[in-house]
Amino acid sequence: MTRSWKAALSVATLALLAACGGDDDDPAGTTTGGTTVSVVPFTQDFKLDTGGWVGESSDYNAATAPADVVFQSRDISPINDKTYANTKAYYISGTNRSNDLLLYVKKQYGGLAANTEYTFTITSLNLLSNAPSGCAGTGGAPGESVYAIAAASAAEPKPVTTNGDVRLNIDHGNQGTAGAASLVLGNIANGLPCGTTTYASKLLRNSTGVKVKSDGEGKIWVLLGIDSGFGGTTGVYLQNVIFNFAPVVAATT
Repeated sequence: MTRSWKAALSVATLALLAACGGDDDDPAGTTTGGTTVSVVPFTQDFKLDTGGWVGESSDYNAATAPADVVFQSRDISPINDKTYANTKAYYISGTNRSNDLLLYVKKQYGGLAANTEYTFTITSLNLLSNAPSGCAGTGGAPGESVYAIAAASAAEPKPVTTNGDVRLNIDHGNQGTAGAASLVLGNIANGLPCGTTTYASKLLRNSTGVKVKSDGEGKIWVLLGIDSGFGGTTGVYLQNVIFNFAPVVAATT
């Protein structure tokens, strides 16, 4: 083989490698228009404070507004000194007078690609619940009729009053039924028998996900809440949450 043929072969080989991307491909990301968009994970640990998450309530009217609503970082040592000594969690509580109360905390997250569609999933949500399993209650069970949910939206979730009814401005569904912007993670029944008031840990997740598009600054609001059909007082301690935003890859033919 002559030098000229060897040179031509080398040039062709380099061109082929360049066309295929060589060793610079990012298998974890999606490349669109020269920009690689990758999975973005977030973790929030409530052991120290609320982390900037703000609490609100929804789904009631003036006559059925909730009572004793609390959103507060609390010491959980009294629950179990041995397990939770010197540890805090985000306490969410309220008395449901509408048989359909939503209590939630929210926070806006950035660092995402602008105007990009993602799939929002919950890897894990750890909470403490004192709602026993298999019990009857007004309107529904204190455990099985109270659902932990998560939602994601480019628009800030807010309670909006229309004709006296206070409702959320995004579709969060209803209790055990997910909405266009939400995920149902499961109920808060803690597995303990009726008559007990002990708090027990519960791990919840939803890997199915829901699609959400970031705003022009690459930001998305995240909501965590409890949607209750139980006509009584419910209180849970949020310990930590891990969630992901995975870029949606358009199907090609």
